Amino acid sequence: MLFTRPREKGDANPKLADRRDDDDRLPIHWAVSQGYLDIATLLSGVKNFDPDVQDGSGWTPLMIAVSLKDGDDLIELFLQKGADVNATNFTGQTALHFTASKNNLDVARKLLAQKPPASARIKDKRGQYAIHRAAAVGSVPMVELLLKSRSPLNMTDIAGQTPLHHAVAEGHA
Repeated sequence: MLFTRPREKGDANPKLADRRDDDDRLPIHWAVSQGYLDIATLLSGVKNFDPDVQDGSGWTPLMIAVSLKDGDDLIELFLQKGADVNATNFTGQTALHFTASKNNLDVARKLLAQKPPASARIKDKRGQYAIHRAAAVGSVPMVELLLKSRSPLNMTDIAGQTPLHHAVAEGHA
């Protein structure tokens, strides 16, 4: 098991930090998905740590952290480690897409305040921007924040749907 604690200091094997499972996930991905800040901090301190390392679906630790209900400390850890806020997974989604889906305004503001900032102008492989997600969950404050961040408003996704279409379809007219 990758998360067993060493019996004695010095028994830890740093090579295990690079060991991938059958889903191409590293221990850092598992630690973040479980909200284990201490383990994520330890793993992020290994030599040559890549804060943008992707799992088998292209998810980075930051993407996983923004998807958690209480991932603020993990998010801060990866931002401090230089995580790319505009990295995309294999379906073209960014941390901002996931943040908009979760309607987490504080995290969205944090991502948009980074240097360089998260872009509200990145569309995924379905042709959706983060604003499509914000509209689908009915978050007027998130939609307004994304519009202030130069998100396109009336762009259609590959199904021909605008953010307004998504809002109406989900009962948020």
